[in-house]
Amino acid sequence: MRRITFGSWSKHDEHIGCADLPDDVKQADLVGAEKETSYMMPKSAFVSANMCYETQIIEVYNDHTFCIKKKALTPGVPYGKTFIIWTKFIIVNNGNNTCRLVCSAEAEFPNGPPMISRQIVSGMRVGTAESFVSMSESICNYADHYPK
Repeated sequence: MRRITFGSWSKHDEHIGCADLPDDVKQADLVGAEKETSYMMPKSAFVSANMCYETQIIEVYNDHTFCIKKKALTPGVPYGKTFIIWTKFIIVNNGNNTCRLVCSAEAEFPNGPPMISRQIVSGMRVGTAESFVSMSESICNYADHYPK
């Protein structure tokens, strides 16, 4: 990916992701924080390179579970203005230095599905599956860098 821009979290940006929070910030305070990101997606078998615009929302943030819901818009792809891609990453602390990653993806067609909606959903599944694999690889690669 290239042409990546990251916004800041809408609240407590300096604390999200830290191992320890200051006394005046509780984990529950981070729920609902939003962050805007955009990036150039590489071309694939289905579409040429195009921009993706994401909104990430923290749904759960505690010692046992972390959940981010993402809304992705890709207006540059064919029919891109007709659908929204919703993905969710849930990381659950299973104890004993193990975790579980649960991922989901869904296409939303706010004005009804176009005739090629099955192809859109198929392409979305391929792309999101790749991002789920990348997420799991990142978790495994960096797990040993944090205190237990």
